[in-house]
Amino acid sequence: MTLMRSKEEVNIMATFIMLSKFSLRNVGEIKSLADIDEALDRRIREECPRVKRLASYALLGEYDFLNIFDAPDATAAAKVALIIQSLGMGSTQTLTGIPFQEFRNLVEEI
Repeated sequence: MTLMRSKEEVNIMATFIMLSKFSLRNVGEIKSLADIDEALDRRIREECPRVKRLASYALLGEYDFLNIFDAPDATAAAKVALIIQSLGMGSTQTLTGIPFQEFRNLVEEI
């Protein structure tokens, strides 16, 4: 899946990919994931208004969830990570994503 951004967004926003692991205290907590996702959306809107959540996926493998979002800088991305952790995610790993066309342009400059 390729996410396309407008030229204006490319100039002021960075794409971040956040991998997270859910910390289950009991098996019944898995049913609260929809509530946690709604709380995440609300808190990002309220506490990080410049952050735009682009996509979210449940994963099979080492990590449980993947969130892709645009943020103005690493500080805003760190705040999203802290919000996610405060909602019960045991750990997160945040990566910076470069749209492939932008990467291709960099390669052509070399």
